[in-house]
Amino acid sequence: MINTLYYYYFLFYKKILRDNEPHMLATLVLSFSFSLLVNGIIDISMAHLFGIALGKYVMLGFLLLIIAIFYFRLHRTGRAKEIVKEKPMFFNNHLLTILITFLFFAITTSFLFWGSGYVGDILGTR
Repeated sequence: MINTLYYYYFLFYKKILRDNEPHMLATLVLSFSFSLLVNGIIDISMAHLFGIALGKYVMLGFLLLIIAIFYFRLHRTGRAKEIVKEKPMFFNNHLLTILITFLFFAITTSFLFWGSGYVGDILGTR
């Protein structure tokens, strides 16, 4: 899954936006997407289970940790270039892969807009 998402993020920055460093940008944006997902799930879970919210520095720490993991796992090791050569897809369908990638990005980005409000409603601080 990560390989396919990385490849389609890479294609977006290579072919659509024509960035001069699409590998690094794809690594950063994939890391950001995953950090939003992880932060959102942990924040909502902690609010429901323990009645507390994650602090902004904890969330930033998760972001930096995930960026470091993806950077060393994909970009630094050269795995990113191997993924581009492999051209992975979901279910061997290009259009379905584009749709899944877009939905993943849209859903993880949506945590920015509704996640904190939802946690605030759970905790009664909003």
